Amino acid sequence: MATRSIVFRLIGLVAIVFLGFVLNFFMLPAWSFRSSSMYWFLLLLFVIAAILFGFIECLLEELKIATIISACGCGVIVIIGIISFFTSAQIFHASSYQSLIDIEEGNFTKEVVTVNNLHNISVVDVATAQKVGDRTIAALENPSWYEVDNEYNLIIYNGEQYRLSPINYGGFFKYMKANTHGIPGYVLVNSITQEATLVTLDSPIRYSPSACFSYDLSRHLRNQYPSYIFGTSFFEIDDDGNPYWITSVKTPTIGLTGGLKESSFVITDACTGKSNEYSVENLPEWIDHAFDLDYLMDLVYYNYEYINGFFNFSKTGVNRTSYNYRDSSFIGYNTTLSTDGVVFYTGVTPANNAESVLGFLLANPRTGVVKFYDCSGAEESSAQAAAQGLVQNLGYIATFPTIINVDGIPTYFMTLKDNAGLIQRYALCNVANYTQVFQASSLEDTLTGYRTLLGKEDIPQEEPIKMMSASGEIAFLYTAEIDGYTYFYFTLTGSSNLYMSSIENSNRQVLLQIGTNVNIEYTPSSEADVYLVQSISF
Repeated sequence: MATRSIVFRLIGLVAIVFLGFVLNFFMLPAWSFRSSSMYWFLLLLFVIAAILFGFIECLLEELKIATIISACGCGVIVIIGIISFFTSAQIFHASSYQSLIDIEEGNFTKEVVTVNNLHNISVVDVATAQKVGDRTIAALENPSWYEVDNEYNLIIYNGEQYRLSPINYGGFFKYMKANTHGIPGYVLVNSITQEATLVTLDSPIRYSPSACFSYDLSRHLRNQYPSYIFGTSFFEIDDDGNPYWITSVKTPTIGLTGGLKESSFVITDACTGKSNEYSVENLPEWIDHAFDLDYLMDLVYYNYEYINGFFNFSKTGVNRTSYNYRDSSFIGYNTTLSTDGVVFYTGVTPANNAESVLGFLLANPRTGVVKFYDCSGAEESSAQAAAQGLVQNLGYIATFPTIINVDGIPTYFMTLKDNAGLIQRYALCNVANYTQVFQASSLEDTLTGYRTLLGKEDIPQEEPIKMMSASGEIAFLYTAEIDGYTYFYFTLTGSSNLYMSSIENSNRQVLLQIGTNVNIEYTPSSEADVYLVQSISF
């Protein structure tokens, strides 16, 4: 009986050890006494052990020694969790969380680059970059194996602005097909010209968050640094176009596990997997993104939220940012340039009044420095509405604005897109007075017209949008779904012009067929020989 008991308990112990290796493989906890992930791992393992040994010892009808030991292990972890809560919780340490970041006062005139022409301003936002960049993957030898990530961060590469995004494996089964080939490259979208380029590498990318097993970036980093608490990984390229992953290392600063601060960074060669750790001060010059925006905005949230302690139900003195993912599904931010390089922009409003801004923040993802610029005026949605009001007959949608410096005046810059997501026009709006807004079809005319509103230049005479008309029989007809909208593409007999009409023009368009006589009014689009139908009858 004693031998049977020992054998069963040994089998249970082996099962728990094996299960521990399996859980460690998938959970990848940081093996540090200040890591909450390690305690969650141990708690889960002790719970499973208590259940398993309880079952075994019930079968043996013996004293549940192993079960008691496992249950005691659970109790110890729970006690540590309680200690961690009381030493780290925001409710008890609001002032410590509030001081995690020192928001500096910025000088708008000196630190936000003065715009002499809009050609040095990024006109390509993330959504536009996704549209043009994702199409480049068709040039790969086996495009079905891969997909372009939605990251598209703004970087400075060889003196020019680009939006950069890595290529991912399309899933586990596609990885099993593609892993011997690796990931062939990455996508660059010129932020000024909107030109997308698929960059292929001599040596493929092997290490990626989308890879599996030992090539999974998180698992690779955990094997190299078992005790590190890692944050977000960003894809970057150096001055020669070589790919790297930049991963933050977090250190608890409040209690046992609270107040995580990004203290250093691990740079991993995406092709070879070689990693090196750097302090913030020693990061290579080519890195534009190291600090995670969510992390920086968390610190800003604590700084604003706990300005008058944790129990501040009236929100006295509390501010909010447009990047307010805690209280809203809308996350408002954009990327721009300052004298310090690439920065994230977001507005600051009073907690109880979202109709106006107190100023705005520029967060530097390379240095982690966040600066506040005092500039009261209209919040971003008001500027968007003002810009859209100038082209309401065309139905264009304004993008979330970014901040630029026009002759020392804080100014919102927006692009105006049609229903297909194509940039049709540009708009500038005075932050302090959103009635001073101007839009035009070219960057030069937009800046000139806006300066006129500010009294900086003579009034230009902008040509009105030219509305053209045509009629005839449909010679070619094709329908497509774009962003949830149905579009009808057609040509007319005797013309090579391709017309594009949204279903919003008329629901009767579902009856269109080759040979139907139509009368249309249309305007040019940003693509040659493609025209946007504004009205249609037949």
